[in-house]
Formats: sequence, structure tokens, C-alpha cells
Amino acid sequence: MDKEKQVYSMLEKVYDPELDQSLTELGFIDQVLVKDNHVKVVFRLPTYWCSPNFAYIMAEDIRKYVSEIEWVKTVQVHLLDHCASDEINHGASAGKSFREVFHNVSDGDLEELRKTFDIKAYYARQEKLMKYLLKIGMSKEEITSLSLQELNELSLPEEGRLLREKYLEKKKVFHHSSTFAITTPEGKPLTEEEFSDYLKGAKLTRLSMEFNAHYCRGLLEARYNLSAAYEGSLAK
Repeated sequence: MDKEKQVYSMLEKVYDPELDQSLTELGFIDQVLVKDNHVKVVFRLPTYWCSPNFAYIMAEDIRKYVSEIEWVKTVQVHLLDHCASDEINHGASAGKSFREVFHNVSDGDLEELRKTFDIKAYYARQEKLMKYLLKIGMSKEEITSLSLQELNELSLPEEGRLLREKYLEKKKVFHHSSTFAITTPEGKPLTEEEFSDYLKGAKLTRLSMEFNAHYCRGLLEARYNLSAAYEGSLAK
């Protein structure tokens, strides 16, 4: 794999925190420039006024994941056409925290915001997995009593394996001590009686995120005069 492809592979791990979709999938990566062992990642957002803290999370994660490539010595992050481009580009590339860069407008860092988005993504991924398990014939009782080990050992086709992988990836963020596979973000197991209402709430979260993602793609296309044919596959 050449260097540019390695960088794009790592960028697939960088998600828009509000939408829980990768920047490559959303078309937010404009280009990747590699010179020797130095990388510059140029990204763009749907509007000039996208929240600076959302943008900073993405910029931080771009630097973090690309820096994990063994041969990379420096990562420069460059956000195009944004009201806080200068601050974000300088701060993220230098490894500074959001608080350091935006000390005049922020009284904290991004951890609480990240946690809020992690919870929403957890609900959305969990709802997809729960619906899939129902579709393949599992009962509410079986799903609520399922252990993590049993979930991992389920023989599933590719669709199910991907949903399981995505859910468990987000579940790890919460460091649950419970051995149950399906729990609240706080780690509380669900009862069979709670199942339906919980699933409805998780569905509303997922639908809201998917609507926002569709809306942001449309704004991005309009802003940069992109063809809808490239929607979701603008990364090289």
C-alpha cells in the first residue's frame, strides 16, 4: 500500500462526531498531500459557520490517527473556508487543546462534548444491531439476556458481523463492567419489559443522526458544486 492510501485508510477512522460517519464517507476530506514522511490533510465542512468545537474534534482526530502510521513524522491539518480556520489549523497541527486555542470563548475542553456524541452513536449503532437480531429470529428475552461472549460467538452473515463490530467498537468506549451485551450507555442491562420503549428511543436518535448526515451532504454538495454521483465516495 502506498503512503497516500495508508493515510486514507487511517482517515476512515475519523468520524464527524455529530453524525457518526467517517469523513471519507461524508466527502469531508478534500485532499491528502504526502512529502517524504510529512503529511498534510486538507478537509472541508458543509458551511462556513460549522461549530468550531465540532471541527476541532475532527481536526484532533485527523492528527491523532494519521500520526499512528509508523513512517509519519509530522501531520499538518488544514481546514478550508471556515470562520475559525486559522485557529483550528494552527492549534490542531501543533497538538494544542481546544481550551488552549479558544481560551476566550471556552471554559473547558472537549471531553464532555465527545461523551455526549459517543452516547448518541452508541444508541444508533445498538438500535441497528437489536433490529437485526430481531429480524433473524431472536426474541426480546434472548436479546436482553445475551452475554458479550455469546454475542461474539454468534454465527452471523457479513451484514450482522459488521453491525456487531460497529456496536462493540463503540461499547468499548464506555468500559462497562457488565457482561451483558445489550445495556444502556451507563452499563445497565435491559429487561424484556423495557425493550420496546428503549428500542423506540434509540431509533429516534438514529433517525435524527441520519437526517443530519443527509442534510450535511446536501450542503457540502451545494457549497462546493459537487455532483450527487460522488455522494459518500468522494475520498480517493
